[in-house]
Amino acid sequence: MRCSLARSPRKFLFAVVFVLALCGAVAAQSAADPLTFTFYNPTGSTFTVPGAIDSAGRTVGYYIDGARVYHGFVRLAGGQLTTFDPPGSGFTIARRSTPAGVITGYYLDSANIYHGFVRDAAGNFVSFDVTGALITLPLGMNAHGQITGFYSDTVGAHGFTRNTDGTIHTFDACRGVTTIATSINSTGQIAGYFVDSKKIQHGFLRSANGACRRIDGPGATQTLGIALNDAGATVGTYLDAANVQHGFLRSTDGTVVTVDPPGSINTTPSEISPDGLVVGYFQTGSGGAQGFVRNTDGSYAIINVPGALDTNLYGINRADQVVGNENQSTGVYEGIVFRYVP
Repeated sequence: MRCSLARSPRKFLFAVVFVLALCGAVAAQSAADPLTFTFYNPTGSTFTVPGAIDSAGRTVGYYIDGARVYHGFVRLAGGQLTTFDPPGSGFTIARRSTPAGVITGYYLDSANIYHGFVRDAAGNFVSFDVTGALITLPLGMNAHGQITGFYSDTVGAHGFTRNTDGTIHTFDACRGVTTIATSINSTGQIAGYFVDSKKIQHGFLRSANGACRRIDGPGATQTLGIALNDAGATVGTYLDAANVQHGFLRSTDGTVVTVDPPGSINTTPSEISPDGLVVGYFQTGSGGAQGFVRNTDGSYAIINVPGALDTNLYGINRADQVVGNENQSTGVYEGIVFRYVP
């Protein structure tokens, strides 16, 4: 399965929504020590995508059943797995959770309208929409329960934040004509990307007071911000002049470096841990997808589940627990979790 950043800003709108979900990665394992993988699947799943793991070891994501219907799930650190759908949902994507067990994501109703949702630890749902929105898609949430994402109206796409009391604030990053907010940290910094008046995509880092910094990969023609940690280090992808996709890491001092495992031709960093480990997946031009961890010294560990055709890494927490999925010859993608030791 091949995955890459949308080549045209016109195609960007939902690219980030599924870039960490439907995209396969490449396969191989070269970590310093053998890793112990735990495998799981919700009952009836043909494709399981664990999107994130919080500091309590709770994993949230979605799966696709045999009828091609999408459902949310949460898996606790002890292995207990619960599936769920907000009332009226025919399509559910769970995106993030807090250590207290609050989950956010979005769903599609019978009228084909996307709404945001919050699910509390007891399983109760609250649906929400930005006022005047045609669609509302939460993509990120911090440990305090503050949510960010984007919505579209008759003008275009804009960013938003939702506080725990339900109040919603909207914004356009760096005066962009389009804003997609993807991640928020515990200090209220937000990462994502925007489209400028020349229809060029740039990443951004927005502070809690609204100050916005533009991010571009080295020699980039298009840049997409995906995630950030509590220190404000940001990761994402960019396209070069040859339309080759690379990863990037922007450090807290503003330095931007390329993130490309050796031999890669298509790299997607998915998440960055509090201590600066970057996880993601890449392709080499042959075979499937391979997972990777970029260590803080710039070295790489290539992660491949034994026997897998694809290995994709999507999330990492402060205990260096990593979540992702893998595909054996059966064609079913299973969820995986393991602890990475640098």
